Amino acid sequence: MPAGLRYTVDAAQLERLQASGIVLPDTLGRAVLKRQVEFAAGRFCAREALQKLGHDSQATLAIGQHRAPLWPAGYLGSISHGDGLALAVAASTRDWRGLGIDIERILTDEAARPLHEHLMKAPELAIGEAAGLALGEWLSLVFSAKESLFKALYPFVGRYFDFLDAEVCELQERQSCITLRLALTLSPSCVKGSLYDVRYSYFPGNVATLCLL
Repeated sequence: MPAGLRYTVDAAQLERLQASGIVLPDTLGRAVLKRQVEFAAGRFCAREALQKLGHDSQATLAIGQHRAPLWPAGYLGSISHGDGLALAVAASTRDWRGLGIDIERILTDEAARPLHEHLMKAPELAIGEAAGLALGEWLSLVFSAKESLFKALYPFVGRYFDFLDAEVCELQERQSCITLRLALTLSPSCVKGSLYDVRYSYFPGNVATLCLL
């Protein structure tokens, strides 16, 4: 179940989110306003997504290892925020093993040019070129897809891994799907060669991706 919220970075927005029951952790007490609002907006969406599944707790999700949110027993989910939009998705552990969601602002070609070699290899770059996608559009999609994959696999890997540890092997534009393949073994259940489909959606100025296991 997904949930989304458009937000503004100002004190009034933070007050509205806190009035709805969202509680900032002590670790964010002195954080900049932007970080506080993004956290609160993301947790608001997470609570909304969980309530759609029948979980009626008003508690704010706590922060776990590597800043990952701690979901209630029997549920899993993912949160992303940026550029004034927060997204969250939640599911029952009976239905899915893992999931990850991400949203990114689409980069200009100029901004993407010095970054692509850190995010993808030449064959991945060629897939975007063959599809006729601008460099900034393609890099933003690949970056977001790999972020969603990281979030979905994190419970099984338990550590950060590199953008180059997963590689794009197929783009299906009609299905709005990009397929990633692990370039090395990350854990006993995430082995080299494993394939993962990531759904994507472009909208004005942004791209969002979702990985479901």
